[in-house]
Amino acid sequence: MKILIVGAGEVGFNIAARLVDEGHDVMIVERDEGMLSRACENLDVQGIRGHGARPQVLEEAGIADADMLVAVTDLDEVNMVACLTAAILGRKDIIKIARVRDTGYTDARIFHDPRVAIDMAINPERETADKILTLLRFPAATEVVDFAGGRVQLVGVRIADTSPLAGMRFLELPERFNRRVLIAALHRGDEIIVPRGDDVILPGDEVYLVVPRGHSADLLTELGVPMEPAARVMIAGGTKLGRFLARDLAARGIVPKLVEPDPQLARWLGEKLAGVIVLQGNPTDAALLREENVGEMHAFIATGRVEEVNVMSALLAQRLGARRVIATVNRVDYLPLAKAMGVDVCISPRMTAVSSILHFIRRGRVVASRALGEEESAEAIEFEAQMTSEVVDTPLRELRLPKGALIACILRGDEVIVPTGDAIIQAGDHVVIVASKQAIGKVERMLARRQDQA
Repeated sequence: MKILIVGAGEVGFNIAARLVDEGHDVMIVERDEGMLSRACENLDVQGIRGHGARPQVLEEAGIADADMLVAVTDLDEVNMVACLTAAILGRKDIIKIARVRDTGYTDARIFHDPRVAIDMAINPERETADKILTLLRFPAATEVVDFAGGRVQLVGVRIADTSPLAGMRFLELPERFNRRVLIAALHRGDEIIVPRGDDVILPGDEVYLVVPRGHSADLLTELGVPMEPAARVMIAGGTKLGRFLARDLAARGIVPKLVEPDPQLARWLGEKLAGVIVLQGNPTDAALLREENVGEMHAFIATGRVEEVNVMSALLAQRLGARRVIATVNRVDYLPLAKAMGVDVCISPRMTAVSSILHFIRRGRVVASRALGEEESAEAIEFEAQMTSEVVDTPLRELRLPKGALIACILRGDEVIVPTGDAIIQAGDHVVIVASKQAIGKVERMLARRQDQA
């Protein structure tokens, strides 16, 4: 596919990197010379310096024969006008995606109207809030991803020294547990490992369990994972993300505490957020956190504007006794560092947007996808098996899956099948595969056709 990306910031850069890895032809439009140079020097892309909403610039970039336009600048208005321009100057079937953060623009009366020239509007803060709210239902989980309409979940769990999984080889799992436990991937250090039978689970590893939804609580309890949902929550930062979380928690009957350092904004939040305790103060003020009983919090979520402050306030809250700390960090290179320092969960709203956009780009036979790990070096992909695919009607042990790929589960009607070597995928089945970044392209080609049709 030929894809035009407007904006070479963190979101645009990472989308371009993933699309190039998958063999797409990428052109980047960016006004800032430094950001454009960074993309062109580090990625196999072409670039044009200019305003991405202007017709002349998009024409020079090749909008006339592009398959897709992805507008992800920091300005909603530029992104929306870029999509409108692409709808007029591009092909009739061009796909148009815009990053739109202001909820005032995403009124359902507007965006659901067929005349609007945007196929997908992504709000990183809304997506991130939904992700955090899901994590709060699983107090020890580092990741929760729904597949097959929520019938199967991929749950990330960090292995403690006392965990019954610590020290076990993967081939021992079926013997140790009454029900089959499938671990689809393992995050160790900076590496995502798609496991083999002889691999050993070590304390400190983050494992991704494949769990039928109805069995999540029982299975995680059996594995020694606490399952009490968060009921006492403190949020640091009255940003859009912080406000989304506060409103949603209040709607669930939880009364969160929201700490905001700016006095004027704190007063405004106190008037606007019903059911939320708004406190004016610095989230790195230990005396304030003690006074507000941060040590009794089930979760402390740092959502401020400055990511260094988010990390420091989360670590301080953890030291003062908060059961679980979550920090939002947009710089990708900060994510593994923050986790190494002890932050339980680090989330990048920008990278959440990248995952959502990539899923939309792959729509068709790929039903859902989610990148795993801070470096996003692996991905869980749900696809619908096609009659033409070489994975159909062949025992799994005979499939030539690329190195770094694992079939995590098969969904047939209402049945969830934990795969064995004798299992056979049928046309129409939904299949979840976990694959390393290097294996994703090969996996997608396998899903598309039989080997004799290549």
